[in-house]
Amino acid sequence: MGFGEIVRSLAEVLTSGRGIVPIAVVAGATIAAPLIDRYVIRRRRLLFRVLYNSKIGLSPVILGDGHDGAAQQDPELARTVRLLEPLSVVVIRIRNTGSFDIRPEDFEHPLQFTFGDRVVWDARVSEARDGLRDVVRNGLEFFTDHEPDPEPVPESARLSGLRALLPQRLTDFLRQPDPSAVRTRAPQWHGVQLGQLSLKRREKFKLVVVLREPDSWPGGTLSKEWAWTGRLGGGRIKDERKQRWLSWPVITVAIGVLLTGALISTLIVAASQSAEPGCGTGSLSVHGSSAFAPIIDNVAHEYHRQCPGAGITTRATGSVSAVRELGPLPPEGKDSLAVLSDGKATGPDLVAQPVAVLMYSMVVNSAAGVDRLTTDQVRGIFGGRYRDWAQLRPGPSLPIRIVGRGQESGTRITFEHKVLSAAEPALSSDDCRTAGRAPDATVVRCERGTTAELLHAVGETPGAVGYADAPAAKVESVRGGKVTVAQLDGRYPDATSIDAGYRFWTVEYLYTKGVPENDSLLKLFLDYLRSSTARAELQDAGYTPCVTKQGLPEPHCTRPDA
Repeated sequence: MGFGEIVRSLAEVLTSGRGIVPIAVVAGATIAAPLIDRYVIRRRRLLFRVLYNSKIGLSPVILGDGHDGAAQQDPELARTVRLLEPLSVVVIRIRNTGSFDIRPEDFEHPLQFTFGDRVVWDARVSEARDGLRDVVRNGLEFFTDHEPDPEPVPESARLSGLRALLPQRLTDFLRQPDPSAVRTRAPQWHGVQLGQLSLKRREKFKLVVVLREPDSWPGGTLSKEWAWTGRLGGGRIKDERKQRWLSWPVITVAIGVLLTGALISTLIVAASQSAEPGCGTGSLSVHGSSAFAPIIDNVAHEYHRQCPGAGITTRATGSVSAVRELGPLPPEGKDSLAVLSDGKATGPDLVAQPVAVLMYSMVVNSAAGVDRLTTDQVRGIFGGRYRDWAQLRPGPSLPIRIVGRGQESGTRITFEHKVLSAAEPALSSDDCRTAGRAPDATVVRCERGTTAELLHAVGETPGAVGYADAPAAKVESVRGGKVTVAQLDGRYPDATSIDAGYRFWTVEYLYTKGVPENDSLLKLFLDYLRSSTARAELQDAGYTPCVTKQGLPEPHCTRPDA
């Protein structure tokens, strides 16, 4: 489901009478919650990230040239390498990303980093302004694998004391023939605490810690173990590597934006629908499709009830002939006529307004005992390949009779284009039972001028088959029981079947000659066709309006194959 469809669905909920105010409150709360959390509740934010955690040692083998590198290396160089081999470096970036400065008293528990069994040899602060570098450096405190002593920190546990031990450590290693065998008596610090940490907004620095494996290290792979603790009052401390993109603030803001979009869309539509359509006066004729003329006649009667000064008449003349009527209209009379066409029409100065999705169905005389057809079977019937229902279903013989529409019919044009992919066979019968007009014709085919006449002929002619718009066909099938609405390729005629492949459908258009004048009855009636009242009339009659409840175009009405 796309973003636009989600917004439309939410808008339908909003306009269904369940209340706009609660949704507005929820939308505001979801957007405001992360902001309140960040700027009011937890307005201080300290982020850190371990950028580097690896050895600084060298392998003595790769110092040589070729396969005999170990033999070529300098003994003193190898000794130095063995001294450096247990050493590793951890680089941690720490930054204030909150909206307020962070002071030492803001910490409920100082920020600490521990490194497993590795021993801290040295530390330094980099990429910090001079004042910040001194503050962090003077506040560094080192401790063993347990919590720092709450008593005053001894000088040996500070950076100055740690660095004072470094010459002694290096001397001990250099004096021994095998540095790996040295057992140091210096304090074994395993963690560092950033005491008295003070960071202004957007300030950052890097903490570089040099570590050595413990005296018991057997050699091989270096440890990369590390952990952190800390708690910031009125804020949070987070590891940047564990920051999730899809966090709850992102989710709540997304929901809030979605609800706000639906709310705005609803308010706009509601505002546009709250105004009553303008009432025009005078006379207007609507000619065209016999399939759609009855429903437009109902809409026109409702418009006349609201606007007594408007006289609108409808006449079912067929789509093709009605479109031709627009051509000779003089400029002064162009707003006196609008025409209905099943599907798109062409002609000079034609302006189209899509009105509704028009579904068609195959209809069969109920005596035939057929309630489903395939496109191939329909083409075989109209092409003369199938002339008896016994060829298509088990049962007694019953000749097939075809009831079609005339050449002025938009329904026939849609049927030929979407289903047959060919022209209908020639007219061969008047009574729809015998080929009186053309005794040698392959099929018996008659024609009727309107949808109602076609449905009546199919119901009164045993073995007859034809086609009609789906709402009218369904009414006829229920009313008399003589007509059966047949599935086509396993699908019933419904707008929801279009995306699944149902092919027998089109869009009903209302055409005018040019753009109507703003104050004309034609313009006001076109506006009325987009109103909620007209949309309800179309839906009650079984049609899908081309304007949705939210005032947006119905997707099927804009499809290229409509």
